[in-house]
Parts: sequence; structure tokens; C-alpha cells
Amino acid sequence: MAKKTRKKAAAKAPKKPKTSTKKKSAATRRTRKQRKVAARKKSKPAVKKKPAGTTVRKPPPEGFVQKVENAFTAIVDTLTDAERLVHKLDPGVSREPE
Repeated sequence: MAKKTRKKAAAKAPKKPKTSTKKKSAATRRTRKQRKVAARKKSKPAVKKKPAGTTVRKPPPEGFVQKVENAFTAIVDTLTDAERLVHKLDPGVSREPE
């Protein structure tokens, strides 16, 4: 009895389509290859991304205290240079008051 029900179920099941026994010509095989090559040529190359670690970081903005400090050192350097230049141009004048 089980054998009969199996046969009925197999008869009702959708059958797979039979593959064609006809051989494909060389021309059809060639066109498939040509399509693949054409598809490869059409594809765009991948965009190269920069590594995340190589980006240059922007330094933090200068604070007010740093600006004053830099200005003060610039003034001191200028005055020191001026004093050296005066002493170089007129070496007869001594530093000590008379």
C-alpha cells in the first residue's frame, strides 16, 4: 500500500525539464566569453581610499595666554637684537655707566 502512495506522489510531483542533447556551437561559446570580457571592461576600477592614520591633524587654536607669551618673547628678542646691533656698530661705548 505504501508503495502505491509513493508512486502516486511521484507522479503528481513536478517533473524536471529535460536538458537538450543538442551540442552548442563554437559561436555561442565565443559570445559568452565576449560578454564576460565586455562586462569586465565596463566595470569601473575601485577608488583607492587613503588610510585613516595618514591624515594631518590640525593643531588646536592658540589660547590668549599663548598669544601674549609669544608676543612678549618676540618683543624681548627684538630688543636684544637691537642692543647687540648697537654694541656691534659702536663698540667704544661700554655697558657700565660712567
